[in-house]
Amino acid sequence: MLTYSLSSLRVVFFFAMIAASTGAARSQGANALSTYELVQDGVNNSYQQPVPKGPTSIPQTLAFFYNKNGSTDEGIYFQKLKSGLSVTFSFDDQTYINVPQHVTGMTFGAASGASSTHVRSVPVINTNYYYADTARKIFTAHPEGPVGRGVNLFMNAGLQVFLSAKPLLTTNAAKSDTSRYYYGKLRMKFNKPVNDPVISFIGLGATTNFSDKRLGFATELELQTPSLAVTKLSGNDEMQIDMTKTKILHSKTPITGNCDNGAACGSVLIKGSQISTLVFNVYLRPDGGPGVWGTEKVSNSGDMWHLTVSLPEQ
Repeated sequence: MLTYSLSSLRVVFFFAMIAASTGAARSQGANALSTYELVQDGVNNSYQQPVPKGPTSIPQTLAFFYNKNGSTDEGIYFQKLKSGLSVTFSFDDQTYINVPQHVTGMTFGAASGASSTHVRSVPVINTNYYYADTARKIFTAHPEGPVGRGVNLFMNAGLQVFLSAKPLLTTNAAKSDTSRYYYGKLRMKFNKPVNDPVISFIGLGATTNFSDKRLGFATELELQTPSLAVTKLSGNDEMQIDMTKTKILHSKTPITGNCDNGAACGSVLIKGSQISTLVFNVYLRPDGGPGVWGTEKVSNSGDMWHLTVSLPEQ
């Protein structure tokens, strides 16, 4: 018959507790990975202050900061990187290059609403996302998760992008949900090669409302960089990746500008190593609603959205 003394049982229990504690620590460690992030909190600034206002199509460069345990945001510990790492955003091959009051079809630092014909001038980099991810399920900072964690909309710098609908208004472009208009290319160039960048998109979608008739439209993007694919890490149902894993699409109708109801929002992973440049074709697609792009007196409509980039510790 097999027997144990009380002291022996205590020893076994003690080592079992150590093993459980070690396992828990490892589990927590796996969920608390460090990240490189874009930050604009007044102390740590990816964009050197003062931040200019748009609209502008001049390239914009932002520096990454190290964030200890940044995948979970359990603590915010931003530090400058010993070897500077930055990303430059630029527009190429713009279709609409002579838009009255809007400069070009795609600009940084603009939004609808300054006047009936002019866009509103806003900082090219800001943390005013017009949205709070209170449920913590939309945005993810690290390729390994945890899902819905790590992107802090109060601190992480967002590049504000605006696609003007004025060129489509001027040409009386078709508004069916199968119409799609090419605006140009969005290029992201890193100053040195990186691995597995994560891009978070906030607010792909907008709506006009004239005489209680609405027209929704949304920015859609297609990755052009060869041998790379787009994987959705997190986001709402409106953000959809196609079967080729190159297209970031809006999946629903009607389209609005709210992440909680009608705009495409979420985080995508570009899986790969030694990535120097990412290039996306940029399109604007209407939802086929009964409304219009704008009117002769109100011609400042467009899709305003943000993006921010994070990286796993390199």
